[in-house]
Amino acid sequence: MSNQTRGGRINRINPLIQQIVSSALLRVSDPVLNKATITNVSTTPDLKKTIIFVSTLDKNEGSLKNSLEKNRNKIQKLLANEMTTRNVPKIIFEIDSTLDNVNRINALIDKVTLDE
Repeated sequence: MSNQTRGGRINRINPLIQQIVSSALLRVSDPVLNKATITNVSTTPDLKKTIIFVSTLDKNEGSLKNSLEKNRNKIQKLLANEMTTRNVPKIIFEIDSTLDNVNRINALIDKVTLDE
């Protein structure tokens, strides 16, 4: 299988995983996860694991990480039930800090602008 074909397959699988896991986060009875958003999904070409980047507007990232880990098996089962591939990748959750970085940069720009 060529690299282009493999990359095309992953490019189709990542949005599918994002859709399924987003739906699963809403089905889980955890209010912290109900407010979470999946910002990106990165799956290995062999479908052994997928890194799911999650963000929330709440400032408490610790509770988000705890809730994700606590419900990971349930979300993994929901993913396995929905996917039609032979292999279902193992879920690894990562907190996406992009929004925090953007806010920090904007604050620095505002500070420089006000100092002028």
